[in-house]
Amino acid sequence: MVLDMVKQMLSESFPDENISPSIDERNIVTLRGECSDWNTLIQIGHKAAAVEGVRNVVSEMTAKGVTIPRRDYEPFRESGEKIGVIRKADVVIIGAGISGCGVARELSRYPLNIVVVERGNDVASGASRANNGCIHHGQECKSGTLKTRLNVEGNRGYRRWEKELHLNVLDCGALQIIQEESQMPELKKRYETALRNDVEGAKILTPEETRELEPGLAKTNVPIYAALWLPTQRQIEPYETCVALAENATVNGVEFLFGCEVGDVLTEDGKTTGIVTSQGIIQAPYVINAAGVYADDIAKMAGDQFYTIHGRKGTIVIMDKAKKPSYPRLVSQLTPEYHKGKNVESKGGGMHPTPHMNLLLGPSAMEVPDKEDNSTTKKDLDYTMTCNQDPNITSADTIRIFAGVRPADFKEDFIVEMSEITEGFIHVAAIQSPGLASAPAIAKRVVRIVTDDYRKKGKNLIPKADFVAERKAGVCFHKLSHEEQDKLIKKDPRYGNIICRCEQISEGEILDAMRSPVPPRSVDAIKHRTRAGMGRCQGGFCQIKVIELLAREFGTEWTDIHLRGEDSPILLEKNRKEAEKGR
Repeated sequence: MVLDMVKQMLSESFPDENISPSIDERNIVTLRGECSDWNTLIQIGHKAAAVEGVRNVVSEMTAKGVTIPRRDYEPFRESGEKIGVIRKADVVIIGAGISGCGVARELSRYPLNIVVVERGNDVASGASRANNGCIHHGQECKSGTLKTRLNVEGNRGYRRWEKELHLNVLDCGALQIIQEESQMPELKKRYETALRNDVEGAKILTPEETRELEPGLAKTNVPIYAALWLPTQRQIEPYETCVALAENATVNGVEFLFGCEVGDVLTEDGKTTGIVTSQGIIQAPYVINAAGVYADDIAKMAGDQFYTIHGRKGTIVIMDKAKKPSYPRLVSQLTPEYHKGKNVESKGGGMHPTPHMNLLLGPSAMEVPDKEDNSTTKKDLDYTMTCNQDPNITSADTIRIFAGVRPADFKEDFIVEMSEITEGFIHVAAIQSPGLASAPAIAKRVVRIVTDDYRKKGKNLIPKADFVAERKAGVCFHKLSHEEQDKLIKKDPRYGNIICRCEQISEGEILDAMRSPVPPRSVDAIKHRTRAGMGRCQGGFCQIKVIELLAREFGTEWTDIHLRGEDSPILLEKNRKEAEKGR
């Protein structure tokens, strides 16, 4: 019956496409055939997933003229099997993004041996690094989905994380403004969605109330008919959050393995027994799949791929914080331009202040066949600039452009559940936006899955009495008073040596980061912990000094220090070899 409806949809909506669908006993639809282009492939997947009764869609489709890159996991499997067993754990988590780090930290409350494996050289190496840091309010998510429920619950959960982990959060709220009476039905619809989604504090404001709440609107003469106020919108630095979670998890006994590629998931009699990695085999009865854009590949290894992850690239522009935003709150003017060019499956980005008061524009939303396509294009850049509604900011204020790929499935919902096929294998997949906002709730849900499963097996997991909930933030030298700075410099003169002029980051702060529970070993890792290199010159002044500090602290050559990972060298070789020989 469901398969017949899928076939009918294909014949009616895509009569010129030769696509063959099949369905299994769980109502998982698999699509095969060649599409005319990539966007059509994506549309077919979404249409099939929307058919009533379809649980999810696995795409084995191709597109004319499009190469869909596939990862070769065999070398990692062969390497791991050759090395043999290196760890025995209770839980192994694949991926150290916001979901993986959040789950690790919350599970570390219990007496479990936990290992996190990450293919990058640091936490937040994928989508968690390349986003706009929104702790979304939840109004813009589709009502009734798991994504919406976890978004709203996660938004509230950040209050606890902020307090325990000393996170840097901008409590800005969000204003959605209309300028004409004709737009009032849209605003009311948004308000009703906020109420339905249980978003706290949602309220429609008059023009006077709006300008009182955000005085910058009066200064820029923005026409206002009414506005929707969503006070639970907040902004955070995503990589700083991942670092805080990972450091606290490490203090509580979690082990992180970086540069660790997964080659296979081990199963026996329908149960998970561990994973094979490039660094060896890790035995564990629970495997948590938080692998981002490659979660579908990992699920396939475990014998339970019931979804396909398709990459959705987002480009973001960072503006110089020397140019102060006109609106410290998150302001969106719902003009026709606001909706122009937006991906219908995406919230569409906007104009976002960061906790450090840089303005971010974007992200865009472009479906891409390559899950590692972090390139930036003129088209995406042009779109991000349309997000700018601040007359005080221009393209001349741009200091950085970057892109990341979000892991979306065709149902456009989160997948957080124990596998129905492989016992002990837990899916944490399709965690695209608002995945950052949902992280506390995702972690809580996974903890419940694990503890409930232990209980079913007659074992009650009791939280550890010695769990360390608090993670103290490091020194932020430029925020100290002159008296406090002088006192700190007398104690350790290295705090008086400014390495990054733009962000006023000292040698002492960088050394503190290097000696943290999860030490950074690349230039970008230092940047993500201390902001050295985040300013106007983007490391033009301080990068070489950071390389020197990393080499000195870890006892390596300058040529061994990379920008991000092993494939991003900065210095290739010494260029004065002969001169050195004569010394």
